[in-house]
Amino acid sequence: MSGRDRGAATVWSLALVNVLLLVGLVAAAAGSLIVTRQRAATVADVAAVAGAQAPVDPCVDAARIVAANGMATVSCAREGADVVVEVSAAAPAVVSRLLSLLGRGVPDVRASARAGPP
Repeated sequence: MSGRDRGAATVWSLALVNVLLLVGLVAAAAGSLIVTRQRAATVADVAAVAGAQAPVDPCVDAARIVAANGMATVSCAREGADVVVEVSAAAPAVVSRLLSLLGRGVPDVRASARAGPP
């Protein structure tokens, strides 16, 4: 090994470790965003079913389900015999941090569902 090459492997190793950490961070952010989206869709489904089965005001029961799961009700409406519910969940912390590092705003995760009588 010549004197000029001394320490080059250390520099390349550090660069590779940083790239792998970045790839891991992006993968964790994408995975947590997918889980949050699925959770919001599930809460919207359950809230819509609860609203469709409500005898009086479907949106009160739907909002109760959404709030119990730590999300916010964006909209709730009765359309004929169906109840349509849209919910919003905060983006996961890892996504918020990654987007703030990139100078981007953090959007909420939204999902909607429709349910009615059988």
